[in-house]
Amino acid sequence: MTFATSRRLIDTIAAALAQSSEHGAREITRRLAEQNLDESQFIPPTPVALPVLRHLPACIDEARKFDAKLGADIDAVSAELRWLQTSAYTDAILGEGFSLNYGWAELIGPKGFFTGDDFLLGLLMLGPQRHYLDHYHPAAELYWPLTTGSLWRAAPGGFVEKPPGAIIWHEPNQLHATKTGDQPLLAVWAWPSETATPARLATS
Repeated sequence: MTFATSRRLIDTIAAALAQSSEHGAREITRRLAEQNLDESQFIPPTPVALPVLRHLPACIDEARKFDAKLGADIDAVSAELRWLQTSAYTDAILGEGFSLNYGWAELIGPKGFFTGDDFLLGLLMLGPQRHYLDHYHPAAELYWPLTTGSLWRAAPGGFVEKPPGAIIWHEPNQLHATKTGDQPLLAVWAWPSETATPARLATS
């Protein structure tokens, strides 16, 4: 993978979010424009695979239906991503098989292709029939689902199904949760600041 391939995906995400007038998309677009993404800042990839990636081809196919270029750009970097899990998210807490159906990767951030300046941008995957329980973090957060059938909750509201391309914005320390139905979830996510403190489950 080259610098150009990773930069192309980030630029595609940035261009798409810039089309939205919603506050969360504007905030991520603003912070993204402030990041140094020059070739001198490119970090050679150190790929890590997780079991949830068995769902990635189907998710990319669906993402292509939403945005053909975005789906192709994700596909182009998919083999080079470093997929990770939050250590506190165990099957004992989140349900048997959760660890086989969950993972996230950074495009911008300490574990991504560019370090970033107190800014994270990445991808999230969640397998079918999963419940990512209420959690919170000091960072505000944007989710941008690329697949169908995902349900999202931000306290004090209930779960609402969101289509591909919806802008989902969580304020700092706001409790929020995600569910999947029969289809796995692939989403873009971003933290614009306050990135040093990881997410914490409401049950912990």
